[in-house]
Amino acid sequence: MRDSRSFVHSPLLPGDSPAWRELLDSLRSVAPSRLPVLIQGESGSGKDGVARAVHTWSLRSEGPFVAVNCASLNESLLEAELFGAVRGAYTGCERDRPGLLGQADRGTLFLDEVGEMSAALQGKLLRFLDNGGFRPVGATCERSSDVRIVAATHRDLHRATATGRFRPDLWWRLAVIRIDVPPLRYRLTDLPLIVDRLAPGLERECGRGPLALTDAAWSRLAEHPWPGNVRELRSVLARALLSTGELPLRARTIRLDRPAHAAGDEARTLEERMIRDALASAAGHIGHAAARIGWSRQKLYRRMEALGLRTTQSTRRDLEPTTSSASSTFQ
Repeated sequence: MRDSRSFVHSPLLPGDSPAWRELLDSLRSVAPSRLPVLIQGESGSGKDGVARAVHTWSLRSEGPFVAVNCASLNESLLEAELFGAVRGAYTGCERDRPGLLGQADRGTLFLDEVGEMSAALQGKLLRFLDNGGFRPVGATCERSSDVRIVAATHRDLHRATATGRFRPDLWWRLAVIRIDVPPLRYRLTDLPLIVDRLAPGLERECGRGPLALTDAAWSRLAEHPWPGNVRELRSVLARALLSTGELPLRARTIRLDRPAHAAGDEARTLEERMIRDALASAAGHIGHAAARIGWSRQKLYRRMEALGLRTTQSTRRDLEPTTSSASSTFQ
C-alpha cells in the first residue's frame, strides 16, 4: 500500500534500511555547507537523487539546480556547455551563449560522471573552484558565478589519480565532502518502498496495474544481487508487467538477467563483497551484519557457508540461542 513513507515530494528514493539511514544522516549534515560534494556509487544506485537532495536541503534551495552528464558530450561541446561561448567562437555560434555555470548562479551545478572529463577541462574546473572565475569559449575576459559544485562518479577517482587519468589537485578539491551511495544489494529491506515509488510510472508506461507481487515474487527479488541497482530493478518490473496479464506478479514472471560473461561468478563476487563489507562494518558480529543486509542471521550464515567464507567458533555460537554477549569475529 502506498503511504507517506513513499516520500513523493523527495528527490531521493525511499528507504529505511541501516545503510540508507546512514546516508540520510550524512546528507542532513553536509547539505547546508557551501563546500563541494563528491557523490560516489555504482551506476543506477541513485546518485542523481542524492545530488538533488543536497541542493534541496541546502541554503541554495531557492536557486537553480542545473545538471550535465560529462560522459554524454565530447570535450569541445562540454566546454561550451559548462562555460558558455561568445558569438562567433565556433561555427554556428551566432549569438552569445550562456554556460551552465552562469545559469546555476546562486544555485547548484551537478556534474554527473565527472571522471569522464578531459584533463584540460579538469584544469579549468579546478580554476573555477579555486577562485570562482571562468572564461567562456572565445571570450577575452573572465566572468564569475556563485555556484556550489556537486559531482558524481561510478569510478574510483582516487585510484585514477595514481594513473594520471584524474588530476590529484582536482580530486582533493572536489572530495572535501564525500558521500557513498549504497548499492541496492546493501538495502534489500528497502525493496517494497522502492517498488512502491516506481509503481506509478511503470503502470503508466506499461498500461497495466496496479503493480503488486506475490510473496514468492518478493523473495525472488530479495535473492538477486542487483548489479544494475535500481535501474535494473525498474527494467525487470517493466518486463514482468508487459509479459503477463496476471496480477499480482508471480515469481515465474520475474526474469532476472545475468551478464553474458561469467554470470555466476560475477553474482557470487557481488554477494561475497556485500557480506564481507557488512561483517567489517559490524565488527564481525553476525547478527548486526545480517541486519545491515536485511537477512536473518541464519540466512547469512548459510550464504557464508555456501561461499566458503570461514567463521570462527564464536560466530557459530552467535547463531545459537544463548545469553552470552561475546561478539563474533570474521576471518
